[in-house]
Amino acid sequence: MTEPRRRLILGVVLVAVGTATACGVSGATAAAPAPTTVGAQWRSFRADVTGIRPGADDHSLFVQVSLPGKDPGCVREPRVEQVVEAKTEIRADVVYSTRSAAGGCQDKVPAELRLTTADPIADRTVILNADIGNAWHKLGAGWGHCDHQGTCAPPADHCAPAWIGAAASAAAAVGPGTTRACDPGWLVLDFPQQQADPPARTAFRWSDAGWTSFARTRSAGCADIRAAEPKFPVALCKALPAPA
Repeated sequence: MTEPRRRLILGVVLVAVGTATACGVSGATAAAPAPTTVGAQWRSFRADVTGIRPGADDHSLFVQVSLPGKDPGCVREPRVEQVVEAKTEIRADVVYSTRSAAGGCQDKVPAELRLTTADPIADRTVILNADIGNAWHKLGAGWGHCDHQGTCAPPADHCAPAWIGAAASAAAAVGPGTTRACDPGWLVLDFPQQQADPPARTAFRWSDAGWTSFARTRSAGCADIRAAEPKFPVALCKALPAPA
């Protein structure tokens, strides 16, 4: 086994959903209530990891987390650190700093942090926050957990985060996007393709290889999606508002 290497990961990508505020994190959209009283001492905690999706190259992953929000001052310095690489696995800590608060920090805000490795990630197991029981494995096009019997296979549910994360990455999304509709054969995601762009809507069909995009639009409803694919179910798109 190769000698472990440690490096501090500086790249952080935050994705705020709707008008949620990422609590003092640079780049978040502010729609903040009045601040609550917070303690003076910042303390570091391990973040709740909710998913992993492929990065832009074979040396990176996006780690999806849930952070305290919505008050200003809830969170600072969300980060991936203490990355240790070995032949068959990658270990890292996913942490943030926070202070005690009376109210607003009980809410949760989703975010993404970039994990970068020295060597290609390939099929190595990813263990975050020393949680061996919930190690992440490359499962088909996405990332997920093995079952308690140790069987590792792509999720049977096509709407599982591993499949949807892989779809967003394949479509060059800058974040995980917002899932607007999903069933075993069809998926609709809203996301920008550049950080400063407004969200657009992408429709996908399922194939043996996973989700494949076939339409992109900024319009509400079904017209553009069904013009590209008449078999797309009306029930999944007729009530959709314009991407926002």
